[in-house]
Amino acid sequence: MALRRLSRRLATIPFPPRLLPLPIPYSPGHLRFSTRQTKPHFMAEYLVSTCGLSPEAAAKAAPRFSNLATTDRPDAVLAFLRSQGLGKAQVRAIVSRKPPLLLSDVDATLAPKFTALRALGLNRADAARLFALFPSALTYGVHSNLLPRVLLWLDLLGSTTLLMKWLAKAWLLKYSVDLLLKNLATLRAIGLPEARLTALVRLQPTIIMQSPDKLKALVARVEPCAAGLPPSSGMYTWCLFALHNIGVHAFETKKAVVTRGFGCTDDEFAAMFRRAPCFMFSSEEMLRRKVEFLSTACGLGCVVNNPVLLTFSVDKRMAPRLRALEALRSRGIVVRKTSLATVVRLPEAVFLERYIHRYKQDVPQLLELYLESQGQTQTN
Repeated sequence: MALRRLSRRLATIPFPPRLLPLPIPYSPGHLRFSTRQTKPHFMAEYLVSTCGLSPEAAAKAAPRFSNLATTDRPDAVLAFLRSQGLGKAQVRAIVSRKPPLLLSDVDATLAPKFTALRALGLNRADAARLFALFPSALTYGVHSNLLPRVLLWLDLLGSTTLLMKWLAKAWLLKYSVDLLLKNLATLRAIGLPEARLTALVRLQPTIIMQSPDKLKALVARVEPCAAGLPPSSGMYTWCLFALHNIGVHAFETKKAVVTRGFGCTDDEFAAMFRRAPCFMFSSEEMLRRKVEFLSTACGLGCVVNNPVLLTFSVDKRMAPRLRALEALRSRGIVVRKTSLATVVRLPEAVFLERYIHRYKQDVPQLLELYLESQGQTQTN
């Protein structure tokens, strides 16, 4: 019935001859519409064959070029990018991320950006790599965004080398200068010395690449985790670095592994964390193994005073060295300075010279035993 009513209403509408509707069948469930497929825009094929995009990505991007009549401008953009030292893979990555760049005016829009970076001291290869790593920078205004952001990071990081290193790991240029300066002001306000602030940013630039509220929340975590540690301390920046890389839930879970495993208090844990915060980078299971080993090998007091022990491997360092010392004692050899904290912290070359090679005449198999404990094989 509904279809019949619809048919009668359409019959009364004075359509132009070329727009007359098709007859509507009266059978329910058989309503059909005539559709005419649009011929794919020539840029869809261009994006695949010339730019290396996938057919799906090209089809998605092609409508942006609907007003384009020729490939003259895209050809000019591709030629310019290659002339600046960008390889085929880099150009493909840039176009994939920012297809509208193919509509850019080379002389008015793209060339000034490369010129500006060269004026800052970046060589041709670094300028090209910067845009390859962060294609969005090619859409920035030279004076409004590109130059201020690059200049600030060069000032903070101190070298083009570090700038390029971190650009490969993080989107440094995504964040406004105002945001970065606001976060730097927050860290200065808590009393972080300028030299330590510089060291922190070079160690982990992403600390200032977050919202001001998140940074303030991060700073607020330091006091309960490392009670009594002043911002002027060298370890404060390491605590901040560790907390930045470990979420609240993960931190509390790992803290529980340590406090329950050793039977220590929150204050004792805080003492360990503020002396060696990086031990919290261990996985929960690995941390549990270290706690179990050290509880038997030396006890809580030793670890509270030497929390760096929690950063060493049980299988590759602590257990093999203790086994070597036990082998010496079993032969009646008296070895001085054999506390776990002393022995484990020695560099590998020093340990081998002091406790292995020195006694090779008394215990010929000692080196082989030590290497087997590490999972290695002695080579002649």
